[in-house]
Amino acid sequence: MNDMQIQYWDVFPKSIKVSHGSLNMTVPLSVRGNPRGRVIFDSSNWAIATVTEDGIVSLGYNIGATVISAYDSEDRTSVRYVQVEVISVAAAVADA
Repeated sequence: MNDMQIQYWDVFPKSIKVSHGSLNMTVPLSVRGNPRGRVIFDSSNWAIATVTEDGIVSLGYNIGATVISAYDSEDRTSVRYVQVEVISVAAAVADA
C-alpha cells in the first residue's frame, strides 16, 4: 500500500486583469486547502507585478503580462499559477 497522501491546495484568483493607471493596485491572493509547508510566491516579471511573501500582488504601473507562481513549500515540488495582465486604458475601453 502506498503511504503517499495527495494534498489538495490551490491559489485564487486564477487570473488578474487590470487597466494601466498611475495608482498602484493591490490584489491579495488566497491559498486554499493544505499546502505541504509555507507557500512561496514568485513573479516571472517584477516590472509588471510584484508579490509579497504574504501573497499581496502589486501591479498597474507598467503594461504587460506575467505569471505569479505559488509553490507549496520551500522545496518547490508543487506549483500553482496566477495569470496577470495590465492593459492600456484604450484596450480596456475597447473590451467594454
